[in-house]
Amino acid sequence: MVVGKRFLCVSGEEPLEPAHIARWSWRAGVIRAVTHRDHDNPELTVYVEFDDLEWDKREWVKVYEDFQVFLLEHQLVWAKRKEDVQLQGTKAKQIQWPALVSLSPISFL
Repeated sequence: MVVGKRFLCVSGEEPLEPAHIARWSWRAGVIRAVTHRDHDNPELTVYVEFDDLEWDKREWVKVYEDFQVFLLEHQLVWAKRKEDVQLQGTKAKQIQWPALVSLSPISFL
């Protein structure tokens, strides 16, 4: 079931250089509906709500045609961040942050 899951995606015609992943034009949002349950279906179309647009700007997109990368939320995990340490008395405590583990139904890279 992918409805209600978060996603990250990159679209465009330019070749993506993995060394410059931070410069890619990432967008994020939530999947609201799908046309197929099978992620491998080349006709897979999803109704998405992008985080950077108002909710009434939802749109249908073709996953395998419109994007170079499409990552789908898989699970929520706790991850340590090196720069965030909190002192408790004389001991330093590592702060953990929530992080999403994503899976890619698209393998273009």
